[in-house]
Amino acid sequence: MDSEVTWSVVIYVTGEIATAENVRQGKPTCNISRIEMSRTPSFVFAFVCLVATTLSHRAHAQWYADVDSGAMFINAPDFRFFARRGETSPYERIESITTDDGEDFAAFVGGKAGWIFDGSLLGTGNMRLEFSGFYAGFDDDTAVTFSDPGPGVRYGFVALDNTSGFGTVDPASDYSVMHTTTSREIDFGGYDLLLHQDFRLDENHMWTLYGGPSLQHLYQGFMTTISYPMDASHSGATLNESLDTDYVGGKVGISGRRKLNSRWSLFLDGNTGIYHARTRYDGRFVHARSTPPHDDRIGLTRHDNAVSTQARLELTRQMNDSVFVSLTSNVQHLDYAGQMDYGTRVDTVPDGSTLSIDSDELLSATLGLRLTIFR
Repeated sequence: MDSEVTWSVVIYVTGEIATAENVRQGKPTCNISRIEMSRTPSFVFAFVCLVATTLSHRAHAQWYADVDSGAMFINAPDFRFFARRGETSPYERIESITTDDGEDFAAFVGGKAGWIFDGSLLGTGNMRLEFSGFYAGFDDDTAVTFSDPGPGVRYGFVALDNTSGFGTVDPASDYSVMHTTTSREIDFGGYDLLLHQDFRLDENHMWTLYGGPSLQHLYQGFMTTISYPMDASHSGATLNESLDTDYVGGKVGISGRRKLNSRWSLFLDGNTGIYHARTRYDGRFVHARSTPPHDDRIGLTRHDNAVSTQARLELTRQMNDSVFVSLTSNVQHLDYAGQMDYGTRVDTVPDGSTLSIDSDELLSATLGLRLTIFR
């Protein structure tokens, strides 16, 4: 998949009991943001109860919080409803055509909230419980016009129930030009509840191991219109679709912070998440002027596994006791994201060609500046 990155400005506003000295000692800061996601698994609450019980006898915990916003580049699955088809019976689907590549820049918000405990399960360093969340989304419109140049070429599409096919006709014909518009919406978000164990090597080095439950959600919505602009009746069709995927699982990771000198520090973080992915598809295809008329409504479900890998790099400068500025980058790869397969249907042999949920990948990337302020 092709990918790009973009600069974003990320502003953190922090209110906490923890002091700037905590940061100089390598205690990381965290963010809080309100992420609304449905079906919160009960094991998340069980995890909280377990940690709370374990730490009930520890000293009073410090809390810290921050929020961030910026931009994220998202490379989602392609949209491939249209195809180059055979011009004569059986009108086979020769090649699927990408009319929306799923690439765009999204508005991004996120944050974390955390608690630092004086004690430790492992008897070294501090232990922290953090809740983090993020959300990014974009809307775009893609218009593509197909012109039939003559014999040997035909562009078209099929109904969702795979009973009829449609396409362009050689010139001169009112149906030799087909105009399409696809409006796409993507919402990508998630949240984690992670237990962190810090290991201080010396004054300038600290490593952290962490893990816990993780949830993510990817919504893809499509509104596609098809028309023949040269036809006086403006005959055409509409397709409304949604692909809704919930990821439920957990992640583990390791991070490290190194003080380069009295002002500069470097932070590295990497994690892997394993999820059960459930994708729900809802589609409606309407072509009232065809014979016979079509008003197809189809719902599908797919269960799969997904693996997420994520890496983050930050270079931080301490401006004073209360202000820190960071150059930060973050990349995430998700190896499963739902993509529709519209089948290989031919007009005379529809059997065995069925609409199905296929899979592709998702890549997101951010690069930006972070301003951290302590009170």
